[in-house]
Amino acid sequence: MKYYTLLLLSFALVLSSCDPYTQDDYEEYYVVESYLIANALLPEVRLSTTVPADAFYDFEEAATNDAGVEIQLLESGPGSNIELSWSYRYDTPGIYVPELDHNVIPGRTYKLDIIFPGTSERITSTATVPEAFEIIGEVQDSIVYQSTEQLEFTLSASSYPNRQNIYVFNAISLQPFSENLTPFYAELLSDSDEPEEDLEEFANNSSGIINESGFEFNPDGSATVQYPWIGVAFYGDNLIVANTIDDNVYDFIRSQETQLGGSTLSPGEIQNVIYNIEGGIGVFGALASDTVQVYIKRPGL
Repeated sequence: MKYYTLLLLSFALVLSSCDPYTQDDYEEYYVVESYLIANALLPEVRLSTTVPADAFYDFEEAATNDAGVEIQLLESGPGSNIELSWSYRYDTPGIYVPELDHNVIPGRTYKLDIIFPGTSERITSTATVPEAFEIIGEVQDSIVYQSTEQLEFTLSASSYPNRQNIYVFNAISLQPFSENLTPFYAELLSDSDEPEEDLEEFANNSSGIINESGFEFNPDGSATVQYPWIGVAFYGDNLIVANTIDDNVYDFIRSQETQLGGSTLSPGEIQNVIYNIEGGIGVFGALASDTVQVYIKRPGL
């Protein structure tokens, strides 16, 4: 079973206070968000602008609707010649969709090219798609939460140019109700000042970045992963999504985590979020993904 409705990142991009300018020097930036998924159809492209830190951010209000958007498949090997290209059309505020279908090719590099008629402004970014993989072998249909039997699955061999694979795992609850929360997350919610927002966040619970160096590798190159119980926020049906990510998504997540407090650096030493986009900010990223569904049982039932 495969799902390509991955909710890897959900973010409202703002200019960080660590950037080298003050609010009085606010400058508007274009914001891009799009994710190529190996073997899936070309993705939509979201395009908007930033707003001042003291203004309410609404995507439709900040949407940019008059851009020329194209995604290009670059030739393999040296150079950056265009092999194929796909034009995008305006769909709804800030959303552009491809004119023609194309299944994203694992291992290939794509370029995003956005122009703005009547101006010299341009946004470009490239992303290399990780090799596709699958969750192979048998995976438990149901398992008792925190039982001695560990929830585990095996990932087929995959690769990414010039580095080890980097993964993000998501547990997506299909029944994200407060009464289904596992004990750790139920306690977090009870202490929360924003319970509705936190409940929504727990419904798509991300592991953060995990390097494959910690996996148990098998003779055929596959890797066996034990999914930690701390990653399961809800009893009931859950989708466990395994994602291997490209450099753009990796750079964004690791630098964003530092901004949000995942570092021992003092505020003046924290680097800005890494976007890997020319002419704007945001993410033009790529990933490979596969999904299994597991029912998490309550202990003692």
